[in-house]
Amino acid sequence: MSKKLINHPDDCVDEALEGLVMTHLGLRILGSQRVVIHESGRAPNGKIAVVAGGGGGHEPYAAGFVGQGLLTAAVVGQVFSSPPAGSILAAIRAARSSENDGVLLIVINYTGDRLNFGLALERARMEDIRVKMIICDDDCALSSPFKAVGRRGLAGSLFLMKTAGALAERGDPLDSIAHVIEEMKQSIGTIGASLTSCSVPGGEVMFRLEDDEVELGLGIHGEAGVKRIQMTTASKIIEEMLDRMTDSDSSSFFALPSGCSVALIVNNLGGLSIMEIIPGSEGNPLLRRAFDDFIGNERSPIVRSSCGRRLEELVVNFTGCTNVRSIMAPSTLS
Repeated sequence: MSKKLINHPDDCVDEALEGLVMTHLGLRILGSQRVVIHESGRAPNGKIAVVAGGGGGHEPYAAGFVGQGLLTAAVVGQVFSSPPAGSILAAIRAARSSENDGVLLIVINYTGDRLNFGLALERARMEDIRVKMIICDDDCALSSPFKAVGRRGLAGSLFLMKTAGALAERGDPLDSIAHVIEEMKQSIGTIGASLTSCSVPGGEVMFRLEDDEVELGLGIHGEAGVKRIQMTTASKIIEEMLDRMTDSDSSSFFALPSGCSVALIVNNLGGLSIMEIIPGSEGNPLLRRAFDDFIGNERSPIVRSSCGRRLEELVVNFTGCTNVRSIMAPSTLS
């Protein structure tokens, strides 16, 4: 059994949410639900609410992104399990403005999440609540065209949440925001590389890698990637990742035209040290510099970048990159 600094596997999600609201003023838990919402509750009149969520174990996603200009509420399930439709519906009811300006759901593409968020959406519409749902499916690793569920949702959802939250804060209407986010997600691509496996509280590791192996293209629940490669330098691993993303023979091919503007997230899913992912000479992150070697200098300028823990996988040495081609006005990038 893997080691975790917890009290009991059945309580770890609830205790993590309690700790989150204790250490972040302005957040509260919605009654007995695993829903984190701003203490002010509803979105102000004239503004839509933005709600996201998924299984526990991915912190800070999504509860850690509740706040002004981001999410109005976040729904959390048990570790690696979708939250129940009843909790999602409770979040929708609590987050919507009193004038029913609308609620936008942002959901990463996994079967359980799609089913439960979809059921909650239908139930909310039966109560005359205006709701739309966006599915984030940004994985560029798997190339099979026969998967009915489509591409997996990964860290690209962070861009969608931030953009939707900013547009909601500005007062844009629901239909307009949903249209922008649907367009934006077409220009998001994500791929990851893992040095070790992950494990859930109370369980064993989900897969095993040899000391000289790297898993390329795994999912956020420890799902298998597209292949295993030999351990090598960070620069060579990133080159392999980008070659896979931009392979035109793959059905999940991510087009990166020369001259387009790129926003980059280097997402640590829990296992990398700060030394590996953040510091570099002259204040530039180490991995950002490696990406610059293969994107910024040869193809497209990186105009925004962020490194850190955004969406975790319970102790995985994981380096995930998310490239977003700019299709929006320069004012939106700012």
